[in-house]
Amino acid sequence: TLVAEPAERLDLSPLTPERLAGIERRDVERIQIGMSKHGSKVGDIFRVAGSDPTYIVFEGGSTRLDLVAQGMRGGSVRLVGNAGAQAGRAMRGGKLTIEGNAGPHAGSGMRGGRLEITGNAGDHLGAPLVGELAGINGGVLIVRGKAGAFAADRMRRGLIAVLKGSGDHAGSR
Repeated sequence: TLVAEPAERLDLSPLTPERLAGIERRDVERIQIGMSKHGSKVGDIFRVAGSDPTYIVFEGGSTRLDLVAQGMRGGSVRLVGNAGAQAGRAMRGGKLTIEGNAGPHAGSGMRGGRLEITGNAGDHLGAPLVGELAGINGGVLIVRGKAGAFAADRMRRGLIAVLKGSGDHAGSR
C-alpha cells in the first residue's frame, strides 16, 4: 500500500514476481527504488504485506511510479491507481493490470504477456523508445479508455486494442 505521494520518481522494475521470489519481507523493504539522489527504498514508500510474490498488488498509484512490471516473465501485478512512464515495458509473460491511467510508453518493447489499462494511456503506447527499431513485438495490450499520440508506432506483432480512440499518428510506420 502506498503510504504517501512519492517525492521523487520511482523505478519499480525490481518488484516483479520472479525478482521477488524467495526474498524475505524485510529484504524487500530495503530494495532501492528512488531515481534521485534521495534514493527511497520500498519500505519508505509502501507498506509491505503478504507472502506470495507471484501475485503483487500495489494499492495507491501515482504518475511517479515508473517501470511497473518491467521485464516481467510470469505471475501477476495489479496497480490500483495511476502509473507513470513505461509500465509493462519489455514484458515477456504474466499479467499487468492498471486500474487507472498509464503514462507514456506503456507496453513499450513487449514480447509477451497481457497488459490491461482500465483508464487512459499516454503517448507512444506500445511504441519504441528513442533509438529502438520496433515497438510491441508480441503480447496483448488493452486500453479501456483513450490512447495518446503515436499509439502502436512501429508495432511488429501482438495485439493492441484501444476502446475509446487514440491520438494522432496511431499505427504509424
